[in-house]
Amino acid sequence: MVLREKVWVDCNVQGVLIGRVVLYWISALLYVGLGSACFQYYQHPDWTLLSHAKVLFSQFWPWLPSAILCLPLVIFDVVRLSNCFAGPIYRLRKHLDELNDDPNCRPLSFRDDDYWQDLAEPIHCLQDELLMLRAELVRLRDLKGGARSEPALAPMTSAPAALDLSQLDMQRVKNPFPPMGASFDPASV
Repeated sequence: MVLREKVWVDCNVQGVLIGRVVLYWISALLYVGLGSACFQYYQHPDWTLLSHAKVLFSQFWPWLPSAILCLPLVIFDVVRLSNCFAGPIYRLRKHLDELNDDPNCRPLSFRDDDYWQDLAEPIHCLQDELLMLRAELVRLRDLKGGARSEPALAPMTSAPAALDLSQLDMQRVKNPFPPMGASFDPASV
């Protein structure tokens, strides 16, 4: 795994994972402890409670420190592993914010060991489509001569990239949604 600058990326997701690890750890300790106590009680029902406690402590004390020391290691590993799926979503969220401000922003990229590498391609297509539509909007505004009969759109923050607009289907630009009741054909998208 790549050494990351930020280990704690998404408090909600990673916090829930840590909570689950601690819950499972406590459950395992209780399961082993209660199981051993019940087994010992059925083996020696005539012993006092104090003698049961002494024997249980003498059985558990050798492995109890290792169980306590194991918890932070497991928590660290789960947080580090969760970066492989929380990190890409964090980067996707940041990229969508950048894309909203400037369609010419850098392309979305993930680290080599991140999960969900395939999320980048649809976002790249969306970014290209946005650039193409902005370029078409500028071209149509230039053709119209600057006269607007509709409300003004938000100004573009940067000049659109040079794109080949000969393939642009003007009917889809005017009405990109199918009529109500029409069946959806994924091949037409």
